[in-house]
Amino acid sequence: MDKNKALNFFSKSLGISEENSDFLDYVDMISSLVNKKKKEIIFLESQEGTNMYFLVSGSIKLYKTNDEGKEAVIHFVEPGEFFAEIVLFLKNRYPVSAVAIQNSQMLSIDSKKMFEIIKKNPDFAMKTIGIFSHRLNYMANSIKNLSIMDTKNKFLNYLNSIKNDDNIVTLNIPKQELALLLGIAPETFSRVLKQLSEQGMIEINGKTIKLLQ
Repeated sequence: MDKNKALNFFSKSLGISEENSDFLDYVDMISSLVNKKKKEIIFLESQEGTNMYFLVSGSIKLYKTNDEGKEAVIHFVEPGEFFAEIVLFLKNRYPVSAVAIQNSQMLSIDSKKMFEIIKKNPDFAMKTIGIFSHRLNYMANSIKNLSIMDTKNKFLNYLNSIKNDDNIVTLNIPKQELALLLGIAPETFSRVLKQLSEQGMIEINGKTIKLLQ
């Protein structure tokens, strides 16, 4: 995909109308198209950096690692999502690590240049605030759901958040990685899949899951 197509996907994903073409022009000026291969690191926790990203294709894992080297998955980024936008507000250090779990393409956006545009352009500032407010609300709800739901509902809630209009989800993420995201053991996750299928709540066909209820 070339950059023009990536920017068109950007605008559609964020609901940016033709009336806001100036917004896209600004983004075009401060961004570049980046390709990462599967298993390639994008940035590491605590690493200095000024770039935030918008995923065009592929899948990205955000994670933290403790002193013992144990990994905790924070989020799987899917096409149409921002990640590392926190560098726009913090001191240019990434709070998590990011790795491509598929061959991925993304827009890399210079947060320092974006901040300079925000200071000079109120319309751009308001549009940016709206985009990130929606993102923060989504993340806050995800954290709340993961903390109070039981295992089955955690998984069902995750499926509902990424299903298409036909109630179908294609799991491009390894099941072991998804189990980490949901905070459960891989064997527990396998049991949940089996139980939900037996209860007629989902239908599994390879990597494809259809929600039946």
